[in-house]
Amino acid sequence: MQNSYSNDTAGYEYAGFWVRFAAYLLDSVIVFFALFAVRLSVSGIMAAVQGTVLGGNLLFQYNLKDIVLYLSEALYFVLCTYYTGTTLGKKAMNLRVISAGEEEKPSFLTIVYRETVGRFLSGVIMGVGYLMIGIDKEKRGIHDILCDTRVIYGKKIKVFKMETVFTPFTEPMGRVPEQETSPGMPWDAPYIRPQDTHEPDVQTSLENDTDTTIERDS
Repeated sequence: MQNSYSNDTAGYEYAGFWVRFAAYLLDSVIVFFALFAVRLSVSGIMAAVQGTVLGGNLLFQYNLKDIVLYLSEALYFVLCTYYTGTTLGKKAMNLRVISAGEEEKPSFLTIVYRETVGRFLSGVIMGVGYLMIGIDKEKRGIHDILCDTRVIYGKKIKVFKMETVFTPFTEPMGRVPEQETSPGMPWDAPYIRPQDTHEPDVQTSLENDTDTTIERDS
């Protein structure tokens, strides 16, 4: 799977803290439900190894369950970012990760370092590394600075003007819209006033009939 990246980041708009935070919340929800089966399996394993070395803390205060879940979550971020340049949460917010160096895209090792060690360091000391996104000129966190990456907005969304989308349904004021009627209907015939008719006068007709009768009798 290939993904196209641009080396010139000058024309891009960097994503700020809140939109990246929203994308991370969406990814967290997706990972939570996606790892539900893994969580059940690890819980069964932890119950089986309880009382052994694997049942206790293996790395600082983290036990086997914590390590497996962390690696599974990191695998989601690493694979999605490396192969597509984004995650499902970032894609929903129209974001993607690019490299600020000369490479076409961040290398696999760079992304692994960014999504594991880099994110761990960003979260240390009350998440100061993430809060830097809100004040940095290029919206970078500690993990972005260490790996020389940037998070930018992806595809530009075309905005349509309202007047070009919606057309008026009424005619301008002061103008009566023309109405078309079907020809041939009785009610479509023009109205003729009585004075405009050319009906023969009844009295004149009677006089003519009388004259005709007299002529015949004579």
